Amino acid sequence: MSATQLHDLFAVLAIVVLSLAILLALARLIPSVPSVRFLDLIWKVNLPFAAVIASTATLGSLYWSEVYEPHWVPCRFCWFQRIFMYSSAVILVIAAIRRDRGIKWYAGPLAAIGIAFSVWHHLIERRIVEESATCAASGTSCAAPYDVSFGSMKYNIDGKFVVSGLPITLAVMAFCAFAAILALLFLPEPLDTTPQTDTQE
Repeated sequence: MSATQLHDLFAVLAIVVLSLAILLALARLIPSVPSVRFLDLIWKVNLPFAAVIASTATLGSLYWSEVYEPHWVPCRFCWFQRIFMYSSAVILVIAAIRRDRGIKWYAGPLAAIGIAFSVWHHLIERRIVEESATCAASGTSCAAPYDVSFGSMKYNIDGKFVVSGLPITLAVMAFCAFAAILALLFLPEPLDTTPQTDTQE
């Protein structure tokens, strides 16, 4: 599999988990019997699913920077996003093993801060926000993604920056992962959470 194909695969996975986050949000906003059943079903696997998403994002970023040749050197904002994704992956895996639903109050803020960095990073990539001197001085530009799936972001022959298609960069993938983790962690509890008792005599 080529680097472009692998990047596209991760982009598809990002779209899938973002779609899940949107479905979860809609199910909460539009109460109905199917939406309640859907939320109850996801509730049973939300911690393992969140752990898988964070772990996949972590392993993917490590692959691009440590295994893939030539190595993609993370920019300043990539490092910020890694800080919050990597720590989320560790504590979510532990929480999934221990079935600790209280983890949302620890992993939730990490994902919220991470999503804010992802949004800001993508605004820099789209040239909506100007890249800071600190980013430029770090040696790797925050405004120039290594690869873009399903679209493009580049200057045309007139020197105008043009965005076409649905450009998905690593910053967008991180945004999708953080959004899905938040949606999964803050699911409403099922209405029937009372433990089953043994009625046999």
